[in-house]
Amino acid sequence: MSHALAIIVLTVTGGVLVITGLWFFLRPRWLLDWLKGMAVFGLILVGLYSLVMAVNLAGYQPLKGLQTVATISTQREADQIWRVTVQIEGGSSNQRTLRGDQWQMDARIIRFTGPVRWLGILPAYRLESLSGRYTSLEQERTAPRTVIGLSEKTWADLWQLDRKFNLPFLEGVSGNATFMPMRDGATFDVRISASGLVAVPVNDQARAAIQFWDQ
Repeated sequence: MSHALAIIVLTVTGGVLVITGLWFFLRPRWLLDWLKGMAVFGLILVGLYSLVMAVNLAGYQPLKGLQTVATISTQREADQIWRVTVQIEGGSSNQRTLRGDQWQMDARIIRFTGPVRWLGILPAYRLESLSGRYTSLEQERTAPRTVIGLSEKTWADLWQLDRKFNLPFLEGVSGNATFMPMRDGATFDVRISASGLVAVPVNDQARAAIQFWDQ
């Protein structure tokens, strides 16, 4: 398109849009009805979004600063097979079997922004999974992996939708504790903040495993 033709096209387009807009203002009743309809439609959308947030938050726990959310204890059953006890803070204790040399816990964190944050709604978290990992790259690629779910899936998962579409008024954060070594009799506390998870050794076996691991 030539420079002169571009000027003509833009002039015609601008003129048509301005005239169309002025024509709408000459019919104020139609314009008022349209604005009312858009306002009602907006209210319905905001209401539905609020309901979806409420349904999702029912499956999460409030996050008040740095807090302990679980305790992980490991007992050796066989070579690279471990009986792991997961004690959820304020909840039940479960024993599961993990394969590998290390464990990791993952969580989903929702932080609120904008007007929702102004309401004083705290961030929320949900423990997602506990998984095992091999130190050998070859085993990590070929050996059986273990991933244990720690929560039930929810319909219209806002955390997942935010990761894909960047939803308004909230932020989905992926929290995970760095892979920790599994050792017979070791116990770790898993703590969470708005930025993620951290694992802290709480007995001599866990501290020795960390010290040996760092060498």
